[in-house]
Amino acid sequence: MSARTSTADTGGNDGAVADLAAEVRAAIGDGGLEPGTRIGAERELAARYGVTRWVVRKALEELESESLILRTHGRNGGVFVAPRKLVRDLDHLVGLPEYLRAQGLETGTTVLGTRVVRAEGEVAHELQVTDDAHLYEIERARFAAGLPLSVETVFVSAEMFPGLLDQSLVGSLYDLLESRYEIKRGMATETITAAAADARQAATLELPVGAPLLVVRRTALLESGEPFEHSLEYYRFDRMSITVHTSSPAHVKRQIL
Repeated sequence: MSARTSTADTGGNDGAVADLAAEVRAAIGDGGLEPGTRIGAERELAARYGVTRWVVRKALEELESESLILRTHGRNGGVFVAPRKLVRDLDHLVGLPEYLRAQGLETGTTVLGTRVVRAEGEVAHELQVTDDAHLYEIERARFAAGLPLSVETVFVSAEMFPGLLDQSLVGSLYDLLESRYEIKRGMATETITAAAADARQAATLELPVGAPLLVVRRTALLESGEPFEHSLEYYRFDRMSITVHTSSPAHVKRQIL
């Protein structure tokens, strides 16, 4: 990307914004920058192109609306060539790393915290346990192609999975439960909503506070029909899409017969 020393011939701020957006757009398209490549931070781009940070910010907003770039905030924040949106298929109950690997992406997990809690409210209801039952609460951040993707909170029964917190929790939790505790997964109920990032979620996902998040609330069952997991997953809205499969009434009838 070539530097510019003047924006006087752009017709004012609007012209400068359009010019900068066009140059970055061309650098991504013609320059062959790979998805996930760091382009720079606002300050760096302003210096490189000889424009104000206001112009940079407006140009980035335009490019972001076209899904060409991804912005992260915080100490390691910056502007990146947007990775393609990831597809979360709700038709199969598999762990997130399996979804990501199937799409050719490197995965990563950071365990943010674990603790033993008393079941209460919605979690107790979904896991069908009493309010005094002990649960393991596991909080993790998930990454795809080196960039933050989601934060999640998982609840499972401490009685059903003794010693779970002594195990490595950076891989697929489902794979761990199947291999160590010999469970057999059945179906799951998943509810999709949206929420605004709170301060902690925003810091982990490198987003501004209040940024939109895609929320998947899930209760997973064993083949026997007994619930074994309740979780809340908060995805960066700009990185994830959800696929749900439906069938026609005739198809459902044939399946039943």
